[in-house]
Amino acid sequence: MGLFSNLGAMVAPKLDSQRAIMTIAVAAVKADGHVAAEEVLRIRGICALSPIFSANTSDQDAAIINFADTVTSQLGHEAVVQAAQRLTPELRETAFSFACDMVLADGVVGSTEESFLSNLLRDLAVSPEVGQAIIRATIIRNRSL
Repeated sequence: MGLFSNLGAMVAPKLDSQRAIMTIAVAAVKADGHVAAEEVLRIRGICALSPIFSANTSDQDAAIINFADTVTSQLGHEAVVQAAQRLTPELRETAFSFACDMVLADGVVGSTEESFLSNLLRDLAVSPEVGQAIIRATIIRNRSL
């Protein structure tokens, strides 16, 4: 047992709604173990296009993305669980929607990503019916020619 083995249990990340949503989105990007260029662009697109982040400067957006990257690297799945607990039911649906968008950004949904989304649906306490509707809408929105 190392000197810092219990540190994660003693220090919880400070998650406001923006950080919680971004933590879930970044976890989705990392779900398959590979971060594609399309996924990075979509993360930045969330910040640019979502009303949730509209009052932020680009530096604030970068800080939130960096926070999410760090917390997901350090805490793994526990970061997602803690982020889910910080969100209202409506924002949990929003976070799931962003996660679906990240998973579909590269056009391929592998078994690891599918498992991530299934677990995320449970962690966020989003109903399967709403989850399916979000997934369908995301697939429709991401169709290519």
